[in-house]
Amino acid sequence: MKARPLLGLVVAQSLAYAGTRLAMIALPWFVLQTTGSPAHMGVVTAVEMGSYGTARLLGGPIMDRIGHRTVGVWADAAAALALLGVPLLHQAGLLSFPLLLVLVMLVGLSTGPAEAAKVSLTPFVAEVSGAPMERVTGLTGTVDRLSQTVGPVVAGAVVAAAGVMPAFHLTAALMLSAALVLLFFVPLERPGTDVHADPEAGAGYPERLRTGWTAVWSDVPLRVVVCAVLVMNIIDVTVSTVILPVWVDARGHGPGTVGLIAGVMGATAVAGAALAAWLGHRLPRVPTLVAALLVSGAPRLTALALDLPLWAVLVVWGVGGFGSGFVNPILSVVILERLPRHVVGRGMAMTGALTRLGVPLGAPVLGALVGIVGTAPVLLGSAVVYALIATVPANRRISAGIARCPSGNEEGPDGPSSADRAG
Repeated sequence: MKARPLLGLVVAQSLAYAGTRLAMIALPWFVLQTTGSPAHMGVVTAVEMGSYGTARLLGGPIMDRIGHRTVGVWADAAAALALLGVPLLHQAGLLSFPLLLVLVMLVGLSTGPAEAAKVSLTPFVAEVSGAPMERVTGLTGTVDRLSQTVGPVVAGAVVAAAGVMPAFHLTAALMLSAALVLLFFVPLERPGTDVHADPEAGAGYPERLRTGWTAVWSDVPLRVVVCAVLVMNIIDVTVSTVILPVWVDARGHGPGTVGLIAGVMGATAVAGAALAAWLGHRLPRVPTLVAALLVSGAPRLTALALDLPLWAVLVVWGVGGFGSGFVNPILSVVILERLPRHVVGRGMAMTGALTRLGVPLGAPVLGALVGIVGTAPVLLGSAVVYALIATVPANRRISAGIARCPSGNEEGPDGPSSADRAG
């Protein structure tokens, strides 16, 4: 029975991730089939991602006020209804493009808070199940990595075999199932701080939003983590969407090679995340994080810059993927430990939004640099940046904020000390 909440959270995340991965294939394909316009596909993607990011950034105060499980259940259910509306209205001949955009916006507004709510449940689930938080983040990280690796392949096969309309029905069923699993397997935590009185009782939305921002940005280790992940996201997205395809094409390989390289890294990342779930709470946190960052970043980029043979690139990217499987579980635990308990929802939502904030601007800039100076200089420069980021956790002040305390939560329910929040 103690394992029931942990099982519920992992299964709910698995179902929700499966639904979103399927929607990522079905929705653009539906737009292409019905409009034949790549421009319309771009508009749909922009609306969904924009509403997702906005809801995730601004929905934190609501989660902390009414409860993370409550938001997760209702948001997954709302996403299911919006997705189900696409085939129903289309078959009835009522689905205009503006109405489709409204449904897509509702999907983004729902999935953003739904994902943030499940992540924010981690401390509560670890507490009621008696599991180390590293194990919870390791398991959820494994699910995330697995969905990124296998999800698009399975989703594409489902759409190809069953068609777009059945894929929408299946997506809605998966999201609704995630809501039901969360409802019946994860107990209802007390809104705000689980077992502690809400110190913000009576505070309005703007004040709660400001409290969440302050909790993240005034904490030096959290601020460093957010900035480091932001830079790594810019580099990784640029490499995967621009530089890697250019490198593959220049060597006479086809798009399948891009999928092969990414697939090898994704598979080993799943293995790394699974090992982190099993052993993560026993490993020294700072040395493990530094080693994982060193292995997962700079070598991958250097292998491409040095134009190594494909087999060597696959080996390096495979090793890098294994190391990257440790990074997110560790960073997630650090963020969750340092956030005051009553601000977890806002903090996790804001860190997720802030670490993605620079990608729409940074990735095009790096892509333009590739066109100006070539892939090798950009890759080597990015490798240097990655290597520098890997050394940040070794800084004495930062390492003290990242390291695990014997009690498991170094700050307790009231968050980091004022000394750590200075600067």
